[in-house]
Amino acid sequence: MADQLRFASNAAGQTCSIAGGTFRFGPYLRQGLPVEPINNNDTVVITQTGAAIAAATGAAAVGWAYDTRSGQFIMNSSVADPNGRVYATH
Repeated sequence: MADQLRFASNAAGQTCSIAGGTFRFGPYLRQGLPVEPINNNDTVVITQTGAAIAAATGAAAVGWAYDTRSGQFIMNSSVADPNGRVYATH
């Protein structure tokens, strides 16, 4: 997934460092995935359920979480911000 965001891709999801021809989608994030601010991690946990993503807890709570069916993309952490709102709900 990280390559599909950083490079041009075709309809099949294959990537290429040079855009053109069938590689006409993207790039979307030219500098790669940003690290999330709590654990400084850019790991992405990918699911394909279509169900709402619940933020991880403990050691699994790093990086980001993305569901390919629903398109939901969250910070994968159940830590709350200074106002008490869980970061994954922002």
